[in-house]
Amino acid sequence: MKLTIRPLFAYLFIFSLCLLSGSFILQFHYHLEPCPLCIIDRIIVFFLTIFFVIALFHNPKGRINHIYCITGFLLSLMGMLSTTRHLWIMHLPPDQVPECGPGLEYLFGTLPPTEAFLAVIRGSGECATKNSELFGLSLPAWTLIAFIVLAIGCLLPLWAKKRDPL
Repeated sequence: MKLTIRPLFAYLFIFSLCLLSGSFILQFHYHLEPCPLCIIDRIIVFFLTIFFVIALFHNPKGRINHIYCITGFLLSLMGMLSTTRHLWIMHLPPDQVPECGPGLEYLFGTLPPTEAFLAVIRGSGECATKNSELFGLSLPAWTLIAFIVLAIGCLLPLWAKKRDPL
């Protein structure tokens, strides 16, 4: 059975939609408040979800297909970088953890967008707390795995043989 491009984007859309839904369930049902880096990850997953549904309905062919695949990979790569930064902050020694900063609303309300975004990416002390684990891995570690799966899914059509269209 050959996997064509449309079902691949459908699977990636469903996977990213499940990630987004899971983050809202953790926040609103289990009352796990996301830190600023978790919110950045959620925004990236939101953009990936929208991107995959657009790609699903557009059903790209030829070179446009490659553009979609590379764009999806780059969005996933941004998520991997953000999540890796989060994991790095979580594993810092306690004396090197950055201080807790102001909330996102205050940052984006008072600073220019680029400075606010850089302040969020630098992380804060609340990003270093380990809220919960699943099978021995923290939630940012699972998020990193999810971004890796999405990145590989985006690259699958580029790895396919030329005679086997995806």
